[in-house]
Amino acid sequence: MRIIIVTTRVPYPPHKGDKLKIYNIVRHLAGQNKVKVLCLSRGPSESELLSGIRALGAEIETVQHSMLRSLLGAFLGLFSRRPLQVSLYRSGKLGRRLAEIVRDEEPDVVYYHFIRSAQYIEYVDRNRTVNVLDFTDAVSLYLTRFIDAVRNPLTKFMIRFERGRISGYEHIAERFDTAFICSEFDRDYLKGKGIKANFQILPNAVDTESFSRSDVGVDQKRIIFTGNMPYFPNEDAVLHFTRKIFPDILAVIPDAKLFLVGRKPTRKIRKLASENVIVTGFVEDIVTEYQKSAVAIAPTRFGAGTLNKVIEPIVLGVPVVATSIAVRGLPERVQRYVQVAQSDAEFSAKVVELLKKGAEGRVSTVSELDEVRAALSWKTVVSEFETYLKSRTRPG
Repeated sequence: MRIIIVTTRVPYPPHKGDKLKIYNIVRHLAGQNKVKVLCLSRGPSESELLSGIRALGAEIETVQHSMLRSLLGAFLGLFSRRPLQVSLYRSGKLGRRLAEIVRDEEPDVVYYHFIRSAQYIEYVDRNRTVNVLDFTDAVSLYLTRFIDAVRNPLTKFMIRFERGRISGYEHIAERFDTAFICSEFDRDYLKGKGIKANFQILPNAVDTESFSRSDVGVDQKRIIFTGNMPYFPNEDAVLHFTRKIFPDILAVIPDAKLFLVGRKPTRKIRKLASENVIVTGFVEDIVTEYQKSAVAIAPTRFGAGTLNKVIEPIVLGVPVVATSIAVRGLPERVQRYVQVAQSDAEFSAKVVELLKKGAEGRVSTVSELDEVRAALSWKTVVSEFETYLKSRTRPG
């Protein structure tokens, strides 16, 4: 197949959730298909990143879209009905280039990554190709939970404003041949809003080839939280855990250590650093960080979709304690490997129990790990995705 991937950021390096997904989709599709990535770029400073995608056997073409253009687009978007996150990434130049590619190269499929890329369907003759949109998460659901979690009145007003626009804009899914979503829960939420689209599930996954177990010593007092720290749901989860849950754990296990692992920790997170709280920042080898830990945590209070901080430790056999929100995007056959806590007290009790259990708390049998890894492998997920796209491709 000839596949065009439209995304709003250069999908390299694969250190964040959105980049990880596109990177792995390209990596597995490029072997048997002709793949071209068309994306926005902040400028020449990102040119060196393109080789990371070309090394996968795919083409990549960028359209420059400076921060100033983004801010201008957001300002002009205030006078439209578009969500601000859509206006931030609005580029007539990218749209016109996409129209040229579809006309000249006649791709079988155009895949639009995220709701902010959906706007570029305006430039495409939908009779010439199969157009699929990857929502990933139900954004309006995420924003609804966001409103419930924040206290600042101005922040609440801004989120309500954006949610109102997003809620109406999500109906754009009806203009695509297929709209992909990462979980049944998010799909049912969007369908419940009356969106009449052909929804299919495209879950998040893990590069199980890189995430393989090795003989790493486990510190039975070590708790790990991972994520992109400037992302507000992650910052909120860290602050809530350290203030409301971790003290109860320390009361039982005084030498427990909490490792906060992730890029660009915010000032609030850096201030948490202490004898018991270690803020590492970005690490090159996240697999070893997981394997050294006795338990991984996902005390997420709002969000949507499937969280990498949950599925990555699972495939390594590391036990996970999470909130119910953090696991709603998981396949049912995987949810049983996560301990779900409904309250702060239950969360701390489950973490303490796992710290005391030691090696007995880990997912250790070969059959269990094989089941988990098969369900959460990018190779498996993208293979099923590719099969589906082939079934939708128009003959001739």
